[in-house]
Amino acid sequence: MRFKVIYSAGAKKRSMCTLQQKINMQKYDYLIIGGGIAGVTAAETIRERAPDSSIGLICDESYPLYSRVMLPGYLKKKISREQLFLRQVDDFTSKRIDLRLKEEAAYVDVKRKEVGLANRIVLSYEKLLIASGGNTLDWGRPEEQGFIYRLQTLDDADKLFQKLETIRQPIVIGASFISLEFLEIFVTNSIQPLLLVRTPHFFSRIFDYTGGEILHDNFERHGIKIQFNDEIAEITKHNTAFSVQTKGLRILESDALALGLGIKRNMEFIRGSGVELGEQGVRTNEYLETSITDVWAAGDVAEFYDVILGEHHAMGNWTNAFLQGQRVGLNMTGEREPFKKVSSYSITNLGFQITALGNCNDGRDTIVRVDKIKNQYERFFLRDGILVGAALINRFQDKSHLAKFIEAKVSMESYRDKLTDFGFDITAIPA
Repeated sequence: MRFKVIYSAGAKKRSMCTLQQKINMQKYDYLIIGGGIAGVTAAETIRERAPDSSIGLICDESYPLYSRVMLPGYLKKKISREQLFLRQVDDFTSKRIDLRLKEEAAYVDVKRKEVGLANRIVLSYEKLLIASGGNTLDWGRPEEQGFIYRLQTLDDADKLFQKLETIRQPIVIGASFISLEFLEIFVTNSIQPLLLVRTPHFFSRIFDYTGGEILHDNFERHGIKIQFNDEIAEITKHNTAFSVQTKGLRILESDALALGLGIKRNMEFIRGSGVELGEQGVRTNEYLETSITDVWAAGDVAEFYDVILGEHHAMGNWTNAFLQGQRVGLNMTGEREPFKKVSSYSITNLGFQITALGNCNDGRDTIVRVDKIKNQYERFFLRDGILVGAALINRFQDKSHLAKFIEAKVSMESYRDKLTDFGFDITAIPA
């Protein structure tokens, strides 16, 4: 794929850089914006491939790399806080990676090959990786933030951990994988949550009504109250709690709102730089190259061209970020191969195994099979008869086979009738 290079005059912020700063400017062969799993994996891959290079890693958090996917385990009190950390500062020092904690990119000047930081320091680079990830969406008024909980960062998890002993009436908002995590966190801590979802059933984008019903029944078995087709209209704050009025005119009493509403990509500092942005993130080709030479993007912030699905999209999960970090590190040091992986996300939650594979956004042509007795469900997404995605409940054993079918663009036309029955073994389909 080729991109049209567009330059913008949006670099007024460059005036932040004084002459003295120019003289003392830190220069890196490789500069990485983002200290999460994508950025760290890329930095370590680059170090292995380019042992004599200089590498800078900008991280806007106070901590070195920790596992975001293990935050729920910490809140369920299955692991300690210390077990979350995957790297220590000394690990970066020993690998000669300049880890710059608590620093935030303010702008990128691709012509001068410079990155300006919020603290007015300016860094220069030969090659730049944007792996800035995402943050939770802004939600609620300032006076309500003490009652609002998110699950994106370690600080978010610490805030909830400190309140788990006193929370008694939490409301989980949204139908997302993060919402599932919140529900299990509360149930594990013997707290009965209420789930508030504005759609007709949970995961209505990837499951039909039957799949949603299986999840619904499991929620109720775990004592979770549910309200579908509704959302918050107004919040009235009291001393240690608040009242919520929904658009359906329900009044709910609560002492905590747990948000499962997705993320916004951290890319404001890129606007006006000339780097092309897509609808979801920083747009790249299949090599994770942006529209600007010597600038790449990876992880949650990348809207990459998926050679398997033949479209651009962004993925917001740990495994994808790790794999893209590895691939982009190799590409930045000269290997240049496309990132090729069937996107997937799996979670074990409240006794259920839930998986989404490939593209589950288009429900115009789908095949469903279900076994309510065993709580098993599969929905296959087709495009012109070709399998492009699958959504599974308690059928994890089929994941690897389905991923092969998606990658190989296998036609399911001759198997349509068989795929509605769990008596048919999908391994019989040649990949």
